[in-house]
Amino acid sequence: MMQILGWKADGLRCPDHEVDFRQSGDIPHGVSLIQMPNGTGKTTTLGLLRATLSGSAAKGGWDGTEMTKYRKLGSDQTNGSFEVRLMLGSERVTIIMNFDFEVSRVRYKTTRGEGQVDGFEPPYEFRRFMSEAFVEAFVFDGELAERLLDEKHLRAEEIVEDLFQIGTLKKLQDKITEYWDEVTKKSATEEVALTRRQNKLKRLRERLNRCRAQKEDLEGKRDETTARLQQQYAAYEQEISKEESRAQELEQRKDTAASLRKQVREEALDILDVMRSPNALSPIFARTLHDLKIGLDRVKLPESAAREFFTELADEEFCVCGRPIDDHIRGEIRSRAEQYLGSDDVTLLNSMKTAIQDAVGQSHESAEEEFRRKLHHLSMAMGEERSARNEVDLLQRAAEQADPAVRDASEEIRRLETRLADISDELDQHTNGDTSENTRDVNVLAVRVKDAEDDVAEITKTITLKRKRDILRKILREAYHTARQGILDEVREEANKRIRELMPHNEIEIMRIEKCLVLAGKEGGSVGENLSIAYAFLASLFNRSEHQLPFIVDSPANPIDLANRSRIGPLIPRLTRQFIAFTISSEREQFVPNLKTACDDGVQFITLFRKVDEQLIEAARVTSDHVETRDGIVVHGEPFFNEFQVQTEEAS
Repeated sequence: MMQILGWKADGLRCPDHEVDFRQSGDIPHGVSLIQMPNGTGKTTTLGLLRATLSGSAAKGGWDGTEMTKYRKLGSDQTNGSFEVRLMLGSERVTIIMNFDFEVSRVRYKTTRGEGQVDGFEPPYEFRRFMSEAFVEAFVFDGELAERLLDEKHLRAEEIVEDLFQIGTLKKLQDKITEYWDEVTKKSATEEVALTRRQNKLKRLRERLNRCRAQKEDLEGKRDETTARLQQQYAAYEQEISKEESRAQELEQRKDTAASLRKQVREEALDILDVMRSPNALSPIFARTLHDLKIGLDRVKLPESAAREFFTELADEEFCVCGRPIDDHIRGEIRSRAEQYLGSDDVTLLNSMKTAIQDAVGQSHESAEEEFRRKLHHLSMAMGEERSARNEVDLLQRAAEQADPAVRDASEEIRRLETRLADISDELDQHTNGDTSENTRDVNVLAVRVKDAEDDVAEITKTITLKRKRDILRKILREAYHTARQGILDEVREEANKRIRELMPHNEIEIMRIEKCLVLAGKEGGSVGENLSIAYAFLASLFNRSEHQLPFIVDSPANPIDLANRSRIGPLIPRLTRQFIAFTISSEREQFVPNLKTACDDGVQFITLFRKVDEQLIEAARVTSDHVETRDGIVVHGEPFFNEFQVQTEEAS
């Protein structure tokens, strides 16, 4: 579990201040609200929190422009610091960022049980939660909600994989491949040939990975377009059914067309079955088959005795006539037995003669006449089915001309059908079995990769190792896909449940979790809806993890309308064990009262503002719990929090 016990800022753009979220010992409040007017430094504080929790200033290094964002305005102070106190599991950890604005440099210090060390050094088991990308998932503003719904930012899948460490299975696959490549390199007997084969293998792997990624992207677009097309079909039916008589007539015509289509299919299958008999196609076949049977009868084939009779007789001491069989006669019997057909041949010829008799019968023309009759009947049925379809089309066109809504729905259907066809055509290039040099078929490329790996394995004498590697990689690959899809589905279902609680009348649902959150039937909602979706998704995600993480949110309710604010408040205590929010006075309505009611342990109220308004300063100084610094005041307590009405103040 990760918990924030407090932080302290000194000499930076935000007012100097210190906040402590502990209510007893090292146990923080479940919900803490920090009221800061716009312009006080909320954005600065959020940026400092992200940088401190991720070590981003040390990993990538900040240039002078980035450093300037955090320097106190109008001050010649050359140093500043930001300190975050954490409880990581059962260990207290303090991470400090020391700013040197003269040389544009940030240095980290980390304090843990063994003392203070230079650098960003959190406990190993928490480092995967303290990457720059992941910290944005629990220290966020409204922009995160937009990014979760935008595939360009590649966030949703990445957050899930990082949190549940599913990517470890893929890393293991890569490690296995790296190990195998290293072994084959060391054991090669022909260095030049090995290099050539390894280069070929590398090119094929890169091409296969590229084509697989393209195929997965196209499959996602196909599924999304198909879903939208189904929705459009339903919208079209809804619009066209508004005119009752027209809808009834169209439904009758469709039923007729469907019935005729079924009839055409059944008759076509019947004709295909008849065509299996060649005598049905032409009387020439019938006469030829009949002549074959007559010829077999004329030469008395098959014989009444089979070869096996004489072979068995040669093993006897006496012939069927009673004469003894010596070695000479026995040899003659066996030699002449080869002139007779075997029992299998006899059975085949008898079956063939019976089949010819049953198929041809007495008339050579009857089968062909029946076949032509069926063809004629099928042609008539196809004509009727075509006419029925034309009638449906005419009725639909008439409806489109009479009703613009029907026309718009129809045009959208045609557009989506065209797009779906284009996607299917492009997707087919990845599965069409093309074996040319420039193929994009992933199965063909996978075979070529396997062949190339076999070539490398052959020259390095590591085929057995390669087989073991393939088995292990297959197990890891299947485990990765199974675990990933299972977790994504469960998180999606739980998030949708929370979305319905937050917005019961908005009909918003997450269809699937990919590079971004894909909503059913729409690309995104309003700012407030998107923030509610982000709450639901992240809460479902973090509550399923064995590691509980805090939520630090800028303006948790400001973009959300008053009706839905009342639902956000009761949800927050269930989002996470610790919720810290930066608010402004206009957010309190319909949010704070409901939040307070839902919190069994109460809410911590903090107000932070710059020392620019003398009236506010005096009001704060008379409170029993306030801390004053050179340019800011922190006031604890609900009364001052609720009376505070400043939304924006000028930085000094």
